[in-house]
Amino acid sequence: MANGSEQAPAVAAETSMPQQADGLGHDGSQSSQRSSALKPEEIHTTAELELDGLTDHSDEEAGGMSRLERIKTSFGARPECFRNTLQEVAFVMQATVATASTAFLMGTALIITVPVSLDLNMTQGEISWISASTSLVAGAFQLALGQLADLLGRKAMFIMGMAGFSLFSLLVAFAQNPFWMLIVCGVLGIPAAMVVPPAIGILGAAYAAPSKRKNAAFSSFSAGNPLGFVFGTILCGIATQLFNWRAAFILLSIIWAVFTVSAFWAVPNVETYERGPLRQRLSALRQFDYVGTILTVFGTGMFTAGLTLGPQDGWSRAHVIALIVVGVALLVVFVFWERVFPSPLMPLYIWKDRNFSLIILVVIFGNMSFQATGFWIAFYMQQVQRLSTLSVAVRLLPMAIAGLLWNILAGRILHRVNNTLLMIFGAVSYLAAALLFSFMGPDSNYWAFVFPALVLNVAGADLQFNVANMYVLQSLPSHQQSLAGGIFNVVLRLSNTAVLGITTAIFSSVEASPASIGDQLLKYTRTFQATIALAAVGVVISPFIKLGTQGNAPAVEIQNDQKPEKSMDDTIDARKPSQQIEEKHHL
Repeated sequence: MANGSEQAPAVAAETSMPQQADGLGHDGSQSSQRSSALKPEEIHTTAELELDGLTDHSDEEAGGMSRLERIKTSFGARPECFRNTLQEVAFVMQATVATASTAFLMGTALIITVPVSLDLNMTQGEISWISASTSLVAGAFQLALGQLADLLGRKAMFIMGMAGFSLFSLLVAFAQNPFWMLIVCGVLGIPAAMVVPPAIGILGAAYAAPSKRKNAAFSSFSAGNPLGFVFGTILCGIATQLFNWRAAFILLSIIWAVFTVSAFWAVPNVETYERGPLRQRLSALRQFDYVGTILTVFGTGMFTAGLTLGPQDGWSRAHVIALIVVGVALLVVFVFWERVFPSPLMPLYIWKDRNFSLIILVVIFGNMSFQATGFWIAFYMQQVQRLSTLSVAVRLLPMAIAGLLWNILAGRILHRVNNTLLMIFGAVSYLAAALLFSFMGPDSNYWAFVFPALVLNVAGADLQFNVANMYVLQSLPSHQQSLAGGIFNVVLRLSNTAVLGITTAIFSSVEASPASIGDQLLKYTRTFQATIALAAVGVVISPFIKLGTQGNAPAVEIQNDQKPEKSMDDTIDARKPSQQIEEKHHL
């Protein structure tokens, strides 16, 4: 991507790729040392500029560049698709809010559990479907909408998705019975799935070159999923406390309406196609994977529906077993279909990248622990401690504050600290948080158990999401960036639904046992112990990820009238992981 920084003509910026030991699945082998075809007399000076000012060359040594220009160069130039920095910041906020859509709704659904059940006479099973229905529909349509965004237009789909989320959130606020609420919440999953792929696609294409500027943008974006749940709980908890549960959805509608209006200006036109008439662009639909879409919609929909109905209806019921078995069968057929279709929804070759597969696994198990502990600790505060929605929101506030701080830290260390260590630290943080929740007693001090657990929980989410988002977007070429985001988000949404089904089954079975009669905390303890097992899996897998740093500052070379010629080794090393994986795939 061309950059817009002002440099002397004699300066050429060469982007350095993330330092990975195993980015392409070569079993951890180190990359070979780069050779150079340059002669010493061809280059006057080579300077690698760092934002923290480690270099201290004079202006003459830097080809006449001032210190401010050198700092701007090392930080990374503003992508040309943004007219100014204000638009750039506004779009990053848009992308963050977009990826937080489903998580924000989950936090809202959790905090209104008691008042909505009393107002609409909803059972516990119906209440669990408020957020489950959204996740189910969003997960089912995510891959298809990701491919459509790349084919037909990212900006248009983003704006339609934001507007749809605002409209249907307002419709939920006027629900008069459980069926009204659950059906509209299910429809909400479609706009929630519409906004994420184009946001990721534009973000990945705009920040194509690794830089500290890209790190800052992605650290903000990665906060969307974990912090969406937290802010949904806090903001909608305050609205519910001051007014009623309907005010929570009205607030949700207002927030997304504001971002919809601002999206017309803030979201840049970063598309994968040549500008042309709509009829011409619609011809791209011939490349769309219709069969894959049908298989994923029904496969993921039936599978997640079975997982959600199991705890309430019983796992041995015929319809629950049928939903799970048929759902899995359709997903297996989907995998075989993707191997033969020329433009698949999910290119299977990306799973041959060992790091990609391991990162997805670690994030899935960590996120399952995060979602389950967050859900059940808030439920515990409402049901056992009898706290008001506002009191629950206040007690969860440390997650929001800590989450913002962890993301700032992540943006500053992704290019300095080995990313494998960050993944391991995140996995251990999840495990420590789950242990603290499981050790909690009825009279345990909030500051000794809940507070540190909340801080550690969001640390794991923020660090792992930053590393994962950066790596996942490099695993597919620029024209499939929206699809890359769709793949990442569909596995997250399926894991969210799965973990709520699993932990609800554990909670219900313990609640029905005689041992739970005299110990009202036992069902919560057993549920938190299940999250320990989930977090432990991530701890075991994470050391096998082989990453270096990501988002390193570009090297600036001061040279004579022409660019130096690169050796063959340099040319190979400069390719993106996605390009190298594709070559291996075609071979």
